[in-house]
Formats: sequence, structure tokens, C-alpha cells
Amino acid sequence: MKQKSLSMKRLDGITGYLMVGPAVVLLIIFVIVPLFMALQYSFYDVSWHLESEFVGFENFRQIINTTVFRQSLSNALRFVAIIVPSIVIVSFLVANTLASLKRGFATVVKTSIYIPGIVSGIAIGLVFNFIFNYNAGIINQTIRGFGMDRIAFYTVPLNAILTISSVTLWMALGGTVILMYAARVNVPGEFYEAASIDGANAFHKLIFITIPQMKNIFILVTISGVTGTLQMFDLPFIMTAGGPVNRTLTPMLYLFNQHRDQNRTLGFTVAGALLIMIFIAVINSLIFTIIRSEKSIEG
Repeated sequence: MKQKSLSMKRLDGITGYLMVGPAVVLLIIFVIVPLFMALQYSFYDVSWHLESEFVGFENFRQIINTTVFRQSLSNALRFVAIIVPSIVIVSFLVANTLASLKRGFATVVKTSIYIPGIVSGIAIGLVFNFIFNYNAGIINQTIRGFGMDRIAFYTVPLNAILTISSVTLWMALGGTVILMYAARVNVPGEFYEAASIDGANAFHKLIFITIPQMKNIFILVTISGVTGTLQMFDLPFIMTAGGPVNRTLTPMLYLFNQHRDQNRTLGFTVAGALLIMIFIAVINSLIFTIIRSEKSIEG
């Protein structure tokens, strides 16, 4: 009997390794190996036409001392400060409202909200260019029809930042609302019934039941939002090309421009990509440290 038990355990172990094995192999091939290759390239003056030369930390030193790169990091943090809280708050309010609607109507609203999330950022950027264009945009054409001055959405730094942020919020709202809604409807109804018996009003239920019970989904949306915003590329590229005066230039857009520059080596670009990866990891680690996830208590 004991031998049979050991055989079953051994068989379970082999089955587990067989199931996990393909994922580990793919992880090694497409993540671990490219990461080590990138790390190697970052220490070399890599050129497509000349032999590579080992330069140590010179690529890192150069990119850290580049003013435009540091400005792109600052721009990314500014976008995070605007976009991420907006996504969390707006998606929560929408999801909380959907939870009080009839299921059929809520499904229609969720589907409508989710549509922007499945459209390419490049396509959305092109569409919004027709809306915000200074000369031929729908908004400015309408404003001119009423005899008012046109709005410079792309040439005034604050306007450009807010314009890109608003479009990003619109794109991200669908997915985050779905997540928030799923978390909201899974809050046990008994909690609200008990609170009602104790005389709690809607505000008390929101603060002391709904928000604490959805804490983990807030963390997930925040981490996803921070990571996505720090990696933002398509909307700034299409809508402003990083302007005006590099105020909407993101780290990814900066690296893209440097990669096309014949005066920059591949090692310089790879070093910048690794620094951005470290930057994102540090920011997310700080968020995890400040906001700790907890298991939901149901009783």
C-alpha cells in the first residue's frame, strides 16, 4: 500500500513536470535568453556595419546623462499621475453603477464600453487626429462655426498632455470596467444586508464594504495602469510625435527615435530599454510595498 502511494506521488510529480515543462521552455527561449542577450549588447558598442567593441557601462552612462531621456521619464511619470488615478476612479464609479442596473442593460453598456479596448492604438490615434486637428478637426470646426477661437490641442504642452491622457483613459476604460464589475458583483450580498440592518446608508456601504472588498482589484488595475502608461508609445507617436518641445515624449518613443538614428548604436538603445525595465520594476515594487494585497474575508 505504501509502495503504491509512493508510485502515485511519483507519477503526479512527473505529470506536473510534463505540464509545466513547455511553459518553462518557452519562457527560457523568448524571455530569459533575449534578456541575457540584451544585457550583453548593453555593454558593447554594437554596430550593424562594424565589429562590436566592449565599452562596459559607457552606454548606461551616456543615456543617463542625456537630458531628453531624463525628460521622457519625467513625462512618463506625469502621465502616470494623471492617467492611472483617473482610470481607477472612473472605472470603479462606472462598475459600481453597472452593478445596480438590470443585467441585460448592464451587458449592453459593458459591451459598448469595451469596444475601444479591442481597437489598435494607432487606429484610434488617427481617428482622434481628425477630431483634435487645429485646422480641420471636428471640434475646432464646430468652435469656429460659433465664432470662437480654435483650441491648440497639440501645440500647447498642457493641452497635448491632457488630450493624450483623455484618449488613453477612453481606450483603457473598457477592460478596467469589466474587471471592476466582476469584482463588484462578487462582493457577498450578505454584507450589504447586514449593514442595512445596522442602519448603514449607501455611503457607509461604499466606504466600509465595497472599497475594502475590492482592494485587490484596485492593486491589479493600478499596477497594470502604471506599467502600460510607462510603456506608452502609439498615441504620442501618432498624435504629437512627442511634441511640443518633447513634453509628450515617452521613454519608448525616445528609444524608437534613437533606434532609427544612424549616429546611435544598438548598445545605446538596449541600455535604455534595460533602464526603463528597471525603472518600471522599481515603481511597481513601491506600489506593492505601499499597498499590500489581502485575502478577502467572507465572514
